[in-house]
Amino acid sequence: MLNTELLDNLYAGLTKEQQQNLITLLFKNSKQTMNYFKRTKDVGLSKLETLSDFFHMPIDYFRKGNSFSSNNVSGNNNYVGNVSLSNNLLIENQSLRKELESVKATMEAKDENLRRADALIQSKDEIIKVMGGVIEDLRKQLSSKE
Repeated sequence: MLNTELLDNLYAGLTKEQQQNLITLLFKNSKQTMNYFKRTKDVGLSKLETLSDFFHMPIDYFRKGNSFSSNNVSGNNNYVGNVSLSNNLLIENQSLRKELESVKATMEAKDENLRRADALIQSKDEIIKVMGGVIEDLRKQLSSKE
């Protein structure tokens, strides 16, 4: 359901020129006024999109009982609005940041494990090289005794 009180407040904060521009965008050349929204129960998506674009707000902002908290003040033909995201979005954002940090920590731990594995492989390669030399020396000793 459309929040007509919010819409009235936003409309009242516009200059006469802005009001006329909005009416033209919403109703083209018809004689409709903003009272249309109070009279009708079924507001079309195109009108909601027009309102959304005009006021630079998401469509859900104009729903009664929306998840946005708002503080709208109108006066002297100036509109001042303050909109903050719902708690759900803030919590989700915080959760995603924590998850990102966790993934980064996991990646750093895996990188450290890879560095250790590379060092272990290198040390085993050196041991194999030394053992190869020992085996070669033992072969020489055996062949000289025969």
